[in-house]
Amino acid sequence: MKNALVVQCGGMTPVINASLMGIVDAGDKVFNRVYGAKYGIHGLLLSDVIELSSFSKEYRKKIAQTPSGFLGSSRIKLSKRETEGVLALLEEKEVSCLFFIGGNDTAYNAKVLSEVSQETGYDIQVIGVPKTIDNDLPHMYFCPGYPSVARYVAISVQESGLDTRAMKHSDPVKIIEVMGRNAGWIVAASGVLKERASQPPHLLCPPERLIDYDWFMERVRRIYEEFGFVVIVVSETVRDLNGRRVAEKRRGITADQFGHAYVESASQVLANMIEERLKIRARWERPGSLQRMSVSLRSQLDFEVAYGAGMYAVGLAKKGLSGVEVQVKENGFSYIGLDEIALNERYLPKDFIFEDGSGITEACYSYIMKLIGDNLPDYSWLY
Repeated sequence: MKNALVVQCGGMTPVINASLMGIVDAGDKVFNRVYGAKYGIHGLLLSDVIELSSFSKEYRKKIAQTPSGFLGSSRIKLSKRETEGVLALLEEKEVSCLFFIGGNDTAYNAKVLSEVSQETGYDIQVIGVPKTIDNDLPHMYFCPGYPSVARYVAISVQESGLDTRAMKHSDPVKIIEVMGRNAGWIVAASGVLKERASQPPHLLCPPERLIDYDWFMERVRRIYEEFGFVVIVVSETVRDLNGRRVAEKRRGITADQFGHAYVESASQVLANMIEERLKIRARWERPGSLQRMSVSLRSQLDFEVAYGAGMYAVGLAKKGLSGVEVQVKENGFSYIGLDEIALNERYLPKDFIFEDGSGITEACYSYIMKLIGDNLPDYSWLY
């Protein structure tokens, strides 16, 4: 085989660089050179690439341990018209295999390039490597990136809850807003360290469940009266009974190129509503990109699987496969077609969170605890 080129796309994770280095390390025995496109599709369109295979083993280890995307990323929806320039770049660099590390949008771009290469007769393999903190790729046991974010959120919500309980006479309500796009896997992760009803989080609001504002306010009031403080975890994309996002963005740039709506702060909207209706002081917190950048709270399993997925992808290339995505299974790897991943989503099962939003079920607990690892903090609570 000749050369390979790797593209990192979409949102970042603490382990996406582990997949990148998995490809580079395994690629040493398969390709002459391994290149990387700078800033995702942006780099492909501008022919802006660097050689990765020339990096020393020591430097590669350092990159693998670094959060965010070493190469940089972008959210660009690739059109078939734009692929002509991409194919010219691949021909110039003698690239015979193209690796895409990303989520369902990235799988779409990979699928487009795979189809165009077949239509034009250009001999190139296209292989996807899964990555998303949202954990929403179908046919995956889990998505690399999710276990680390799940661990971060589980611990951080307990620590923020300790602060809220201590300050309950002045700031009794706290709403913590997490990522996840249209799937509530991260919201669910916030509940794995809860041991009793009085311990936070007291109310979970994933995007799969529409919020009835009257029901929401009554739940907050009852929890506050029972425990004296309330910690709520909401998805940034949570919707009301009309299906409208609680924090729909109405001005400026309102959606990305794939049509995914940008949102403002659902936690802020709900906190303001609590203060107006219940006359209780409510704070809101939005960890934002911090939740997907923490190496100190990274899941070791997440790191190992992310690296292994990169290596496995090279193995698929060696077998001559194309138009496929690495599939993470409970005990190893397999592969599936890119068309089964592209623009598709896997939602949180309905039976993973109690109907009243008070916590997670045993099935959810068992699933997430396998992913986030041990050595979890054991805090003391004054009840």
